[in-house]
Amino acid sequence: MVFGQFSTSRPFRTSQVIVTPMSILMVKKILLDGSTCGKCTQAEEILRKRNLWNRIDTVVYAEEGNAESEGMKLAAEYEIDLAPFFIVKDEEGSDRLYTRVLELIKKELEVPSSGTLAFNIAAANIKYESFAPGKILADVQDTFGDELILAFSGAEDVVLIDLAAKNGKPFSVFCLDTGRLHNETYVYLDTVRDHFGINIDIFTPSPTLLEPFVKEKGFNSFYRDGHSKCCGIRKVEPLNRALKGRRAWATGLRRDQSPTTRSDLKHAEYDEGHLNDAGKPLIKINPLLDWTSPQVWDYIRKNNVPYNPLHDSGFQSIGCQPCTRPSRPGEHERAARWWWENDTEPECGLHLK
Repeated sequence: MVFGQFSTSRPFRTSQVIVTPMSILMVKKILLDGSTCGKCTQAEEILRKRNLWNRIDTVVYAEEGNAESEGMKLAAEYEIDLAPFFIVKDEEGSDRLYTRVLELIKKELEVPSSGTLAFNIAAANIKYESFAPGKILADVQDTFGDELILAFSGAEDVVLIDLAAKNGKPFSVFCLDTGRLHNETYVYLDTVRDHFGINIDIFTPSPTLLEPFVKEKGFNSFYRDGHSKCCGIRKVEPLNRALKGRRAWATGLRRDQSPTTRSDLKHAEYDEGHLNDAGKPLIKINPLLDWTSPQVWDYIRKNNVPYNPLHDSGFQSIGCQPCTRPSRPGEHERAARWWWENDTEPECGLHLK
């Protein structure tokens, strides 16, 4: 096969397939034994890992040995003998052909690097006051591109993932695995991964920090000494690695989650605790800031978004298994976290200013 890339000004139209403006068609090859060619599978995996698969509007197949299959007709029309190839149709009526998925991504799908784009915190907060969460997220997806990452752990965060997916723009997701999560949470992570067809980057505690700590303090020292040190090793340090190379991150924080520590949050903030590669504070985006818990759950139910089954067992705010209990009637949702520390604020250190 000959692999290359070329452009043509001919309008793309065949007897059965019409590509609409700003659409992308992918031609995959089916081998004589019925399997998909390896390069086609690899191209799809690359698109999925970069959360770009939803940008492919149409997939047609070139069946080996069947000259009448739509994919074979297109290959003959454009004099291409390869698999896969992509046809991009723009609003001006011309089409561009690509036979390399990375070139397609670079030239058609990637948001231009935002490294030189300014982001005015004050102006953004004024603008976001009138924006719905999905629109806020779309704006930062456009602004930061692949320098933005979404934090994921619970109900609010899965709403962000659903909104980001519906925006049809690239996004990536990370999760902190402390090693002490409920088994239901681990199952839930796989459920979310499968539901959205996305990759979730998992960050775990550093063994060089965790092993000496456990050796000295044991597994449950937080009941005696407080949760700060344990959270610092299992959450805060992995978060530092998760945000490395990013310019912004989005969270599911809400003002009413904790009147003591979150009531003064803004939709856009400087995260002084995390610096980008240029030594500047990361931008922290909180699209759900003004939502209440009932609004979050109303969205989840109306949009059939998966949620952690522990919520059905009385858990409102879910963290590590030893540090989270079901909420009691009339109790604030964060009160069930580190409940034995009555004199401390219910934060783990991830979002402290």
